[in-house]
Amino acid sequence: MTEPHVAIVGAGLTGLQIARQLSKAEISNTLFDKSRGVSGRLATRRAEVEGHTLRFDHGTPSLTASQKAQISALRAPTQLALVPWIPSSPKTHSEPHFRLAPGINGVGKWLAQGQNIALNMPVTALRRSDGGNAWQIVCDSTLSPQTFDMVITTTPPLQAAHILQTTHSPLTGTLSTLRSEGCWSLMLVTEHPLDIPPLLIPRDSFIERVVSEHTKGRFSNQWGVYTLQASRPWSQHRMQEDPMIVGEEMLSELNRLAYGRPNVIYQRMHRWLYAGVAEPLGDAFLLDTERNLMCAGDWCLGNDVTSALKSADAASSAAIEVLS
Repeated sequence: MTEPHVAIVGAGLTGLQIARQLSKAEISNTLFDKSRGVSGRLATRRAEVEGHTLRFDHGTPSLTASQKAQISALRAPTQLALVPWIPSSPKTHSEPHFRLAPGINGVGKWLAQGQNIALNMPVTALRRSDGGNAWQIVCDSTLSPQTFDMVITTTPPLQAAHILQTTHSPLTGTLSTLRSEGCWSLMLVTEHPLDIPPLLIPRDSFIERVVSEHTKGRFSNQWGVYTLQASRPWSQHRMQEDPMIVGEEMLSELNRLAYGRPNVIYQRMHRWLYAGVAEPLGDAFLLDTERNLMCAGDWCLGNDVTSALKSADAASSAAIEVLS
């Protein structure tokens, strides 16, 4: 009997952790991702501004104490140094936050070490192999020659439904009921830092949070370096609007919140089409045992790092059991 081979679609936190767990169980696997790098929700974007490289943590700006403990439990090496960024506050009952220099995507890069990853490979469909007992991956219109005994998608649910649509799996029906929501983010550099705390969560505003990236111990040229993230409900109605118009609305809102109208050196909008789901699935994964298809991701239990890791651990355990 040949050893099983698993395809994992999506090299975000869930996909990387599933690959890591399968590798520990000596189950061969290959990760496919449409992007040029790994990490997904733990993404760090770079911008060249007046000859300087600046970094912006997108999706997840930092880790809480409980999330840091989860990462530490993965036996992360000492070079993955998560250092204090924001102290705990007894007044607000908030736990401390930890940053990672040069960027939060270092967590994903560490998880990716030693894994078999195919980047710049947008998976669009699955097809049965000639014998009918295994799966082949379709990237755009190209059919991968490899065959896989199981396919695990860790993409957002609507993307997973599109990938599985030719498989006739009942999973597609469940996936299609989950409503994805997008999010607009603004990468902003101001001439001088504004009077904004390291992490601002405004009240009564469509701006969900403002992250002061220059407070994370990185080079900032004494500028104010920020990531502004709009709420998903507000963004959802504006996903097709001109980015310049959306950016102007966000700057105006910053002014309304009494932080002034800054002298902008650099700004760039990022449209995150699948930032999360309106209502999580409620189960850690979806499994079609008849076809050996599985779906997992943070959207199963929430839209955060904790949910991503919980889904990954549950899904990898189930996959190992099915393939044993």
